[in-house]
Amino acid sequence: MQSDAGLNDRLQRLNPEGYPATKKGDLLALKIKGETKPIVVSWDGASIHVDRRQAKSPFMAWSIDAKKFREIFLSGKFPPVLVAMNNDQKNVKSGCDHHNGSLALSCMVMLQECTEGGGK
Repeated sequence: MQSDAGLNDRLQRLNPEGYPATKKGDLLALKIKGETKPIVVSWDGASIHVDRRQAKSPFMAWSIDAKKFREIFLSGKFPPVLVAMNNDQKNVKSGCDHHNGSLALSCMVMLQECTEGGGK
């Protein structure tokens, strides 16, 4: 994720008032049912981190069962993340800011691309 120029550009954007548009902290929490710690994507103002830990006020939270997680992220024959999220809307919670929402989705797509078929 650190090497994606488009994502880095979006992380550095300012809002119309000249302040950083990207929320510092946890952008995304992907909770897999049956596992104690979710996958958390966070932004500290300088770099993105992906960890397994409890999230603190994530911008977007998705609760997913283990079977669906394997299908989407590990099977190699996965539905696109947006399709999967639309089919699972009751388990997706998100803030209303468009910029942070699109960043959270970008991170989700990159996680999908990084893990697809790799079992990581």
